[in-house]
Amino acid sequence: MGAVVGKKASCRQVVGLLKEKGMLREVISPEGWGTEPEDAPEVEIDGLSYTSKNCSPSTLLFCKGAFKEEYLKGAQSRLCVSSSPFPSFKGTQIIVEDSAKAMAEVGAWFYSYPQEKICLAGITGTKGKTTTAYFARAILASHFGSCGLLSSAENCADGRNFTPSSLTTPESLDIFRSLSLALSNGVGHFVMEVSSQAYKVSRTFGIEFDAGAFLNISPDHISPSEHPNFEDYFYCKRQLMKNSRAAVYSADLGELERPVQEEAKKKRQSLSFSLCDPASDLFMKKSEKGPEIFFEGKSLGVFRLSMEGDFNLANAMAAIALAIECGVPPSSPALRSVEKVKVSGRMERLDPAPGIAVYVDYAHNYLSLASLIRHAQASFKDPRITVVTGATGTKGLNRREGLGKAASLGAERLILTTDDRDFDSLDEIDSQIEKAVSNPETQIEREDDRTLAVLSALDGARENFEKTGRQNVVLLVGKGDEDWIKIEGKKVPQEPDGKIVKDWAEGLTS
Repeated sequence: MGAVVGKKASCRQVVGLLKEKGMLREVISPEGWGTEPEDAPEVEIDGLSYTSKNCSPSTLLFCKGAFKEEYLKGAQSRLCVSSSPFPSFKGTQIIVEDSAKAMAEVGAWFYSYPQEKICLAGITGTKGKTTTAYFARAILASHFGSCGLLSSAENCADGRNFTPSSLTTPESLDIFRSLSLALSNGVGHFVMEVSSQAYKVSRTFGIEFDAGAFLNISPDHISPSEHPNFEDYFYCKRQLMKNSRAAVYSADLGELERPVQEEAKKKRQSLSFSLCDPASDLFMKKSEKGPEIFFEGKSLGVFRLSMEGDFNLANAMAAIALAIECGVPPSSPALRSVEKVKVSGRMERLDPAPGIAVYVDYAHNYLSLASLIRHAQASFKDPRITVVTGATGTKGLNRREGLGKAASLGAERLILTTDDRDFDSLDEIDSQIEKAVSNPETQIEREDDRTLAVLSALDGARENFEKTGRQNVVLLVGKGDEDWIKIEGKKVPQEPDGKIVKDWAEGLTS
């Protein structure tokens, strides 16, 4: 495996770069103060970091966001970049206008601008980013031999080895490091999810994507620590269209389509996809044989996905459009790769007992839960739907209302339980979800223990089926395949929802 090695660099070179880009304010060092490269010490930089842990004295440390001066006390680094001086720091401080943007600029330079040497596809939307990323990666890897991935589920920089992910879109240094690793391993194509926060906090600053896809939009990530309102969220989402050479977008956005479409049509090439508009570049038509996808009026064939839901057909069309923009011919058999893709914890169906269908999914906002409920209603005749959900604390506060509204669309039983509440009161979270439920037919219960909540849903579904013979659908949403819950800043072990279901089913036969 090829290794990632940044260029040989010095503190003066970094200062020169930042001055050239108009980002430098001043240099403060033990030798004095100045505003020119020669005012910085002529010392080598052996690496870049945004965390004070694991730094050597020659590591350039970027102090951004909520970085506190106290973090520098245990840091070995004697070089830092920040938006304001730290009086207690005895090393060299490079003061800039915006430390996050400076980090992206220096990171791209340090790793020799890898984003300019690789075909890079970005994906944004309120839901479906991860699934679409896996679909697109499957096509590109099949056609070109390899493809990298950065997603909220897994990362695969070298085209072969997957590692768990912690952020939807990594910090800029990690992006450039991953792209550099891809290139050193002969990977020429790369797919990544692009969150609204990535543009809000400049993680993708300076990156122009070869192709960008806009899947859908619904209010999400609105809180004091994220986006102050929907307008800001939508604006940040649209930045992917602005920063892509070619654009892919949904024609099913309703009244919100125009600003996305207008931005997309400024590009050298744009492709639209739709579940209901035959005039779109990619269009899905249901036939007796199955869902048939058309591209520019010509049939690409019937596609039978391994993942259920019309929304996943839309995701597949978006991935196909991205692949075409990245050089895959519409006639390539590689497009069929989407049929085999499964993403753990996303639309994962289990049938643990007669008359009971269970879906494990990461649905955590109005759009995703509403889509899941509508899918259950369309897939089964008069299903009795049970939803087990909670909501995150600290961030995405509008999700609570959204989940309550979505449950009102068809959940006969709603069990409120623990999600990543973090430092927020579970009772407060549950009350806000409950307040948004407008359907009088929805029975609301609370069970703080997530395992017991899942078991209660399964037991209730079994009892109802045995009494009425009615198909029961249980939607376990919010956590997907995760085996932890975040409480008061710490990840607490939690049995994955799917594992609880499988153990319950085994108990019925033992």
